Amino acid sequence: MLKRLFLLVVASGMLSLHAQDIHFTQFFYSPLTLNPGLTGAFNGNIRGIVNYRNQWNSFAPFNTFAASVDMNFGSSFLKNDLMGVGINAFNDVAGDTKYSSTNVGLTFAYIKTLGDRYHRSYLSAGFQGAYAQKSVDYLAMTFANQYDGVYYDPSLSNGETIGFDSKGYLDLAAGLMWYLVPKEDKFSMYLGGSIYHLNQPDQSIGAERDELYMRISGHIGAQIPVGEMTSLVPAFMVMSQGPYMEYFGGTNLKFYLEGMQYSSTAISFGIWQRIVGDVDGGTKGESTAIAARLDYGKISLGVSYDVNISSLSDASNTNGGPEISLTFIDALPRKARKIPCPKF
Repeated sequence: MLKRLFLLVVASGMLSLHAQDIHFTQFFYSPLTLNPGLTGAFNGNIRGIVNYRNQWNSFAPFNTFAASVDMNFGSSFLKNDLMGVGINAFNDVAGDTKYSSTNVGLTFAYIKTLGDRYHRSYLSAGFQGAYAQKSVDYLAMTFANQYDGVYYDPSLSNGETIGFDSKGYLDLAAGLMWYLVPKEDKFSMYLGGSIYHLNQPDQSIGAERDELYMRISGHIGAQIPVGEMTSLVPAFMVMSQGPYMEYFGGTNLKFYLEGMQYSSTAISFGIWQRIVGDVDGGTKGESTAIAARLDYGKISLGVSYDVNISSLSDASNTNGGPEISLTFIDALPRKARKIPCPKF
């Protein structure tokens, strides 16, 4: 009975708090967990990204690490188009029982060039195949049978028969992205959508089957000049996974320090809002985030902090979680062709 209760609590927590999946406040800085169509779509030839997020550390810690490397190629045998290939991995550890989700995926995208050199746009279609694993640490758990009436004694038998602690499965995803770059390095925008868990894999680490809901998301963003040295960088995402919804959006104000060019040194500041939907169809504010970013040459550093405004604020003392992302973009020898995508 206790085993079933534990699994129910873990599953409920993952559904209500994370809509079953990891999420990043700086979702546009974790492209391969957002949309496979973003693979290879950047102004360079190779890109490396590292993300870290810590949430609710005061009472139920969630720690998420993610990393990806992707590149584009095909300039030697494709007239105007490119292809992208990448590898993406993340690990999420939730709560005191160390409920762990690990995912390692390979991603491919074909990037079709549309329009002319002055009003160029791109259409990208991507696909991702990944191996995922869920696990729990039973050594971190305590059971009622291990209390002697006064104290907890880990040497006592827990009275539970537990014959499983992990589950692995294949996980598939696909996505489309469209980019418009009418005037390179100034105004630009993107629009896309993705579906993760296309095969709805069984994620249960117990006896009963527990199919993972498909995660369907749409996202839009732009870079809009509002002065010679300033631009707005708004973005919005809506995500649906089973009966759960998430709406997240905001804008950064970007200040260029040496002219409005892609490689310019720039600093950005912004505010973002997350709204989530519950099983009854209602919506409520979950968190407000403040964000900052520094672009310097080939490196971009983004930081954000979530302030919890939901009903969990009493338990968390309104603390949400810090998040950090580090991006490196470079050219490769003898690969001059790039995609002038907006630097979100």
